[in-house]
Amino acid sequence: MDSLNVVVAGVGGQGVLTLAKVIGEAAIASGRGALVAETHGLSQRGGSVVVHVRIGEVEAPLVPEGEGDLLISTELLEALRYASFLRREGEVVSDALVLKPYGFKGDLKAYQLAEELRRLGLRVHLVNAAGMAEPLGDVRAANMILLGYSVARTALGEFLDAREVEGVIGRGRGAEVNLKAFRLGLSMRAEG
Repeated sequence: MDSLNVVVAGVGGQGVLTLAKVIGEAAIASGRGALVAETHGLSQRGGSVVVHVRIGEVEAPLVPEGEGDLLISTELLEALRYASFLRREGEVVSDALVLKPYGFKGDLKAYQLAEELRRLGLRVHLVNAAGMAEPLGDVRAANMILLGYSVARTALGEFLDAREVEGVIGRGRGAEVNLKAFRLGLSMRAEG
């Protein structure tokens, strides 16, 4: 595989932009080309956020619909919202977190949403990232847990060197917590 198309999605305030930036910088530090395109629009706290990251020899920054290899999402409804960017058999690594839309009265279960993604022909990895980040002192570190998991368990690990990722994380805000979260993600298994 010469290139990898990654879509990073979530809700404003969950560190989606930071996650995409770390992936892009780590790809370059790992000796790969990378283009990052923020198409988030409403990235204020609570709004939908999506960022495209293309790694390798690519010429355009946006992942064409149906050609994504990996979707990393900090919230499961957002994974479902942006699943159309993935190719059949593409992978979804998502926090099991489900944030109900304002005014929604029904019941949304993570396993039901994950099953919807599987029906689309996607390989789904659910990770209790927010729950695991809370004891670290910052629930926003869930993004780094998802990154660590993705590097360890998906094709992203073929494009990013974990030491280079740690180097990028170590230069950012909240480095100590984020490094712990990334390493925790590297060592864990999926829950569904």
